Amino acid sequence: MVTFEIRDGATDERKLLGYLFYYERSRRFFSELLSDLDEWTAPFIFAGAVKRGIYSIDSEWTMKFVRQRIIPADRQNLGDILKANKLREYDEYKLLQLSEGRCAQDELFLVKCTEIDIIPEVQKRLQDKVRDVLPMKDRKMMVFFMNGASRIINTGEMIAGDLRFANILRDPELFQNVTVSPGGNGIEWGEERFIPAETLLHAGEISPLDHQDLLTFAVKRVIDTTETAALLNCSRQYIGQLSSKGRLKPFKKGSNNSLFLKSDVEKELNM
Repeated sequence: MVTFEIRDGATDERKLLGYLFYYERSRRFFSELLSDLDEWTAPFIFAGAVKRGIYSIDSEWTMKFVRQRIIPADRQNLGDILKANKLREYDEYKLLQLSEGRCAQDELFLVKCTEIDIIPEVQKRLQDKVRDVLPMKDRKMMVFFMNGASRIINTGEMIAGDLRFANILRDPELFQNVTVSPGGNGIEWGEERFIPAETLLHAGEISPLDHQDLLTFAVKRVIDTTETAALLNCSRQYIGQLSSKGRLKPFKKGSNNSLFLKSDVEKELNM
């Protein structure tokens, strides 16, 4: 992750407005604005969000902010510009570095910083991001947060009526394919179908289980093919035979290794 301060050069003190985060593997941007901003002092493109009390800006709107500050992708002489800057392809992040986030519409600019430079207000907000998500039955999710909290949320109700999620609601298997957004900024089924962490943090009910409980279960009660063979005192080939006969079903099957619930193996051991 690369972090930038968003600063306003129109003020004498070059006021800090927030932070821009770039996640290199996914090539996505998110941003966090300071909560003392209003719709007049926030970056113009974020004014509507700030007016509604939203200071954590999603990838879609942050990308719009970024694209205001770099050469447009449809620029007529784009190829010559990229070549002059030794760029092989159109890369928003590299172009943003070249421009320092400046544009003709305002006095904003970006300054690269480290995570330890982030002010406490935003550091606290980053601890409220999503750590992990576990899809459940009936369109529910168990969401684990970086601050240690966990909640059971009826995400089916949350996204009902939003056409972007229509196929997610129709297909239970697709619903299970939820992922955590870069930086834990929310959960998503692709970039355009996104639920922010701030919405999830105050939704649903507190879960009696935390993330450590989940890890403990995985460590203590999930075993692979080798461990299963050792527990049953048999060969890996025999485990394959048990699986093909339906006597011992892996819950996750791989080409060379599978995962089993230890309780199922213990049941076979006691037969």
